[in-house]
Amino acid sequence: MPHEAVELLSRYLQIDTTNPPGNEQKGVEFFAAIFEKEGVDYKVYEAAPGRQSIRAVIPGTGERPALILLNHIDVVTANAAEWQEDPFSGKIKDGLIYGRGALDMKGHGILELLAFLEVKRKGWVPCRDLVFLAVADEEDGGKNGAAWLLEHHFQDFQAGLILNEGGFGLDDMLPDRPLFLIAAGEKGVCRVRLTRTGPPGHGSTPHGNNALEKLVQGLNRLLEKDNPFIVTALIGDYFKQLGAVWEFLKPYLDDGKPETLIRVLQDNGMAAIPQLAAMLKNTVSVNCLHAGDKVNVIPDEAVAELDIRLLPGTDPDAFVAEIKAQLADDEIQVELMEKHAATESPVDTEDFAILKEAHLKHFPDALVVATLLYGASDSRFFRDRGMACYGICPMLIGTRDLDRVHGVDERISTENMIQGTRAFIDIVRMLCRV
Repeated sequence: MPHEAVELLSRYLQIDTTNPPGNEQKGVEFFAAIFEKEGVDYKVYEAAPGRQSIRAVIPGTGERPALILLNHIDVVTANAAEWQEDPFSGKIKDGLIYGRGALDMKGHGILELLAFLEVKRKGWVPCRDLVFLAVADEEDGGKNGAAWLLEHHFQDFQAGLILNEGGFGLDDMLPDRPLFLIAAGEKGVCRVRLTRTGPPGHGSTPHGNNALEKLVQGLNRLLEKDNPFIVTALIGDYFKQLGAVWEFLKPYLDDGKPETLIRVLQDNGMAAIPQLAAMLKNTVSVNCLHAGDKVNVIPDEAVAELDIRLLPGTDPDAFVAEIKAQLADDEIQVELMEKHAATESPVDTEDFAILKEAHLKHFPDALVVATLLYGASDSRFFRDRGMACYGICPMLIGTRDLDRVHGVDERISTENMIQGTRAFIDIVRMLCRV
């Protein structure tokens, strides 16, 4: 028989919760059946038809505020024709479990589930309420998931600590030891729509006020500006800790100056790595451009959509105002579709120290560091309400596997699921003092 974690994940991956449309109700039914078998009380929340989330609780003594084990049910799309195994097969092959969501984040959800069930099965009484929370709609902004739950049922989700996605253990980042990243913050998100209008006309007689051309010219002015490097406190400390392994960082360790860090990263070529640059810059990515439907007709409207990610300390409204100025065209309409400032949680707390200690218990030679998530997760909604959130995943993978997140042939090893379950159980035990 396969390990319980392997068997459960294989089953869970077979449930198609692609968002859109989500259909997270199917995932909720999966968890509800397990909770009923285990004798665990649970509650289901429905933001819209089929868009369900589920919460289960093991009551604690109340000595400490609640701990929420947070995960999301929905996954992004997958083109089966590109995969070597069907993305919703949950196939176990050569020690690997294939499926959309294996890493993001159904595998993580199973680790949280089994840690939660371990407390129930052993009859332990935690020092804090232990909450398992699987939510809808993370991949599309949380409006039918975490954001909705906190707006409409906040009393059910007050906690002192949330464990969520965002961290990973990497086995190929450092020369002789694993690196575990605990996400203690994440960049802010702004989504901006730019619209430029102009008179239509025949493509054979350009009139000089083509809406698409004018928008592209504005975008060129915007993208010509290279946003400066900014060393936030969290990332400054991140590189100080990496300096114990990366010798080229020694000048930064010696003087601690942000400009020294930027210089050595540029000299070493690491500043050009997109993932590292994203930790040090506010970024703008032009990801959608729409105009016209016939090649011989000058369009009367052109639209572009920008994905903007902002470092802690950057005001979203001020940054959007800068974008408007850089476009240098008052006829380009700038519409803010979504706005969320960066969020951070403290790293000088007892809970954070326990997280580090638990990781080192299972990976004693690891370097465990707090970092900034340059993507977005549901943690931001809880941090906005004063709750500490950390992204963890006590499993060792490679940077090559991270490329499979939202990509082709997403998978996780059976060994990682087994070892990760043991580690997550200890994390919960230590945080709950059982």
